[in-house]
Amino acid sequence: MKSIEHLENDYWNEPSEFPTSLVEKCYRYRKINIGELTNEQLRLLISQHIGTEHIIGIALEKLEWNILTEGDFYEGDLLVAISGLPTEFWNKKETEFRTFKNLVERNSELIKSELGEKKFDRINEKIKASAQQRL
Repeated sequence: MKSIEHLENDYWNEPSEFPTSLVEKCYRYRKINIGELTNEQLRLLISQHIGTEHIIGIALEKLEWNILTEGDFYEGDLLVAISGLPTEFWNKKETEFRTFKNLVERNSELIKSELGEKKFDRINEKIKASAQQRL
């Protein structure tokens, strides 16, 4: 396994200082072997749309094990980060989109009971919007 920066062949120069801790984290996480990224590191990179095409498979595997996989914020925050990916991303990753859609469908009751109906509905709306644009 390789790091995002290695897979993308895009090596960021280290600034003398980072403007925010978020930028610093993104910089550091891009250097980590993708197989060694933690739930939180995956969540943050996906929510920032960094290296997503390389790490979506790993993130979906984590959701297979536990749909409510947790980064640093709350149960299910990885699921919510993935649900925020744009339709353009899913258009290029049809297999992963189907996997994600099926995971949400299979775990709908658990998601509703743990995250609430509103959050489940928001996740589902995003999936439906992405699915409709593919027709």
